Amino acid sequence: GWERTPFHISRNEITVAETRTDDWHLVRVWNFARQPRAFSLRPPLSAHVELTPTSFLAALR
Repeated sequence: GWERTPFHISRNEITVAETRTDDWHLVRVWNFARQPRAFSLRPPLSAHVELTPTSFLAALR
């Protein structure tokens, strides 16, 4: 994909980003088929991305 292609991030990754802000960063790699590029995102993620829920875990009662 391209630089702005949406990507998946887990609830656990978000939790770790929020609790370990000094240690955590996300490296976004893109365009690796032609000319690989990358950039880093540091917490808070809300400053860089819009998080949209796309799935739910359903547990039987």
